[in-house]
Amino acid sequence: MKIFNLHDDIGSDIFEHRYDQPHRLDEYHYPKMKQGEIQITALVCYFTGKEDWQTMQEQVLYLENKIQESPYYAYDNSKDIQCFIAIEGMCGITQNVENKIQWLYDHHVRLASLCWNENNSLACGAKAGNKPLTALGIKCIQAMNKVNMAIDVSHCCEWNFYDISRISTQPIVATHSNVKGLFNHYRHLSDPCLQVLKEHKGLIGTIPVRWFVTRDENKQTLDEFINVIDYLKDKIGIDHIALGFDFMDYMDNAPCMVDGLESIAYAQNLVHSLSQRGYSLEEIYKICFDNAYQFMKSYL
Repeated sequence: MKIFNLHDDIGSDIFEHRYDQPHRLDEYHYPKMKQGEIQITALVCYFTGKEDWQTMQEQVLYLENKIQESPYYAYDNSKDIQCFIAIEGMCGITQNVENKIQWLYDHHVRLASLCWNENNSLACGAKAGNKPLTALGIKCIQAMNKVNMAIDVSHCCEWNFYDISRISTQPIVATHSNVKGLFNHYRHLSDPCLQVLKEHKGLIGTIPVRWFVTRDENKQTLDEFINVIDYLKDKIGIDHIALGFDFMDYMDNAPCMVDGLESIAYAQNLVHSLSQRGYSLEEIYKICFDNAYQFMKSYL
């Protein structure tokens, strides 16, 4: 079954390997995505909070060039895998918000979060406390709405989540988050946040990174990850669930993903496991592809 992946930090990965593996996107990432039957994917450039605007530009331009050179990836469906550039943490934007958002859009960025886990000039990260958006952050949301760039709330604090959902004229997406109702992790969404997401026709991309699924190392499995999907289906319905894998197997030799989803090459294991859990083919298609596609198609 074809899959739409809302989050993977591949832009940063290929940028970090730009000298030793200049063809890493095609030679390393593509074969695994092909095996996993990935149809559309976000290629994410992530910034922790210390990077400036020039650093952001350099990484985006490198990724944009590699996509344009690739025989496998394209911004439309003309090649094997359709992709778009996404940003995790726009810490480099400290002034001239409208111009910088327009620049990102002009270079194929179609989705972005204001912050990573820390504070920056726009927003407060989920690990940095709980406070409102800055005045610059409000301008950023308005600028993203204006150019038609999707807004990701996965790393912001809860106060920022409510601010963004209130200010944005477009639905919001948590591209790679799970739920506090099962595991009270600072990166997860509370039940009230889930209800706001549903009321605003938003989307949550569930994430199978093992330490986001459970603290119990004996239960960090694909089956336990599906419990997150079960919970969301019960709370907000099947139409608001998607996938934001955030695979880290290419970044760290330590096991980062739940057993059974060790890399994107094994993405079809999720399809089979959902079927075994009793999900219908229509429900699986919505979770794996169509919900994300319907949400993102106006941006792509």
